[in-house]
Amino acid sequence: MTNSRTLRFARRSGAVTNTCASRLRRGAMGLLGWALTFSACTGPEDATIWGSEQASLTVLESGATLQILAPGGCYGSYGEITQPVLAGSFAVSGTYTQLMGVYPGYIQYPAQFTGTIARGRMTLSVTVPALQQTLGPFQLTHGEGRTWPACLYP
Repeated sequence: MTNSRTLRFARRSGAVTNTCASRLRRGAMGLLGWALTFSACTGPEDATIWGSEQASLTVLESGATLQILAPGGCYGSYGEITQPVLAGSFAVSGTYTQLMGVYPGYIQYPAQFTGTIARGRMTLSVTVPALQQTLGPFQLTHGEGRTWPACLYP
């Protein structure tokens, strides 16, 4: 229990003001840290679509889907990234799926997606160890999304 003399001394010495100010600073810093963390996890800056004549990448907060164009104006394979794609350089794992006409209609492989993002351009490569193959590098431009239908194989 505080008496009025203790409270007056605390106010004059700045202890009460400093405690309140420190609480405000901690709250503001916590909010700022949360905001920066949240914005860093959303991937390429305000982008949802990256594209070129050979590939199209749709980015969501939780990951991304890459469609790779095949002859005939359709996509014959695609990649899925199941984690955020961060700005700058990145290397994330996911899957690469080849479409085909034989049941079950596709084959899925583990894959590694590597790339860089700078000034509205993304360079992206997909490495599929099981096929001993690297697809790309694809030079994708922010905002140039294309969509193609999936290839229908006989």
